[in-house]
Formats: sequence, C-alpha cells, structure tokens
Amino acid sequence: MVLSQRVQPVSKAAAAYESLRQQIRTGDLKPGERVTLKRLSDMLRMSLTPVREALNRLESEGFVVHDAHRGTFIAELTAERIEQVYRLRAVLEPVAVRQAGENLDSSSLEFLYEAVKACDEAPTPLETVQANEVFHQELYRLSGDGLLVGFIDQLWAGMPYPSLGLYGSAERVAESSTQHHAIVDALAEGDLDAAAEAVVEHIESGKRAALKNLR
Repeated sequence: MVLSQRVQPVSKAAAAYESLRQQIRTGDLKPGERVTLKRLSDMLRMSLTPVREALNRLESEGFVVHDAHRGTFIAELTAERIEQVYRLRAVLEPVAVRQAGENLDSSSLEFLYEAVKACDEAPTPLETVQANEVFHQELYRLSGDGLLVGFIDQLWAGMPYPSLGLYGSAERVAESSTQHHAIVDALAEGDLDAAAEAVVEHIESGKRAALKNLR
C-alpha cells in the first residue's frame, strides 16, 4: 500500500512574500516606490503580521530597503549592484554547472532539454522570465550542493528590479536561447569546461542587457 504524503499548507507569510516578490520582479511595485504595511495588507487582503514577516524577508534579500526616518521603499537598481551580482554569479554558477555535469544522467538531461524548450516556447516576456528561472534553478540543483545553490539563489533574489525588460526584445530572447542550448549540449557531450564557459558567456550577456536596460 502506498501512503499518500501530507501536503504542507503554505503559510500566509510565505504567500505574501511570493506575491510581493513577483510584483517587484514584474515592476507592478516599482523601484523607489514607498510602501506601507497598511497599503500592502489591504492589497493582499491579509493581516499586518504575515505582511510584516514577508517584508522582513524581502529586506534581507535586497528587494526592499527600510529607513527609520523615511519609511520602506522598493529597492532601486544601480549599475554598481548589477556589477556586484553578476560578478559573483560568474564565480559560483560555473562551479554548480560542473558539479551538475558530474551528476547528470539521461533523465536529468532530458529534463534540462525540456526546460530549455519551455524557455524557447514561452509566449510572453513574463513567462520567458519564469521559464528561464526554472531552467537555471533546476540546472544548479543537479549539483547536489545545497549550500552553493543557496548562495546562487540569494544572488538571483538580490536583483530587485523588473525582469521583463531583459526579455523585451526578440534579439535578447534569441541570444539567451542559443546560450541555454550551448550549456546543455556541452553537458550532454560531457565537456564540463565548455559548459562552464557557456555559463560565463550567458552571465556576461545578461549583465550587458541589465546595464542597457538600466539606462
């Protein structure tokens, strides 16, 4: 007899966090915009406590900033922040890809190709962003190194700005797609050096797009 697993309910604080994070990433909550607990609570139709917990988490991840005298604001992106985040990504993500390549099996490889296909076929910029995150998250999780993946997740979370602009042009989408395929093809061939180099190239392209989008 197979025992069914009990699904843990999502806490209100976690639900508030996910909703606010998504609205920051898409630009519904704009960089530099002042927010209050009351306004966000009304918007999410939740009590103050879970929203406060969500804001504390978002602040720890760099999505919001709090000033004791001025209040709480959606964090603004700067060129310096972009350089910092992408510089660290270029160090950590190739390591994760190498380790993922060492653990790769046929089913994992098939899943990665499916994730790349989902990026290619996403019909809207928002869905492209979401599919891109899924691809990268699953790729790095194949490393089996939870600490490393945690650091990478923190860096991805530390880009508090609308992601849609990065995929607002067909040229950028095509460039990203080519690079995704290059990463997975290299892993399929067992060429971990080429896979790591492809990841670095992908990150550098993302940095250039982010800096251009900032202007």
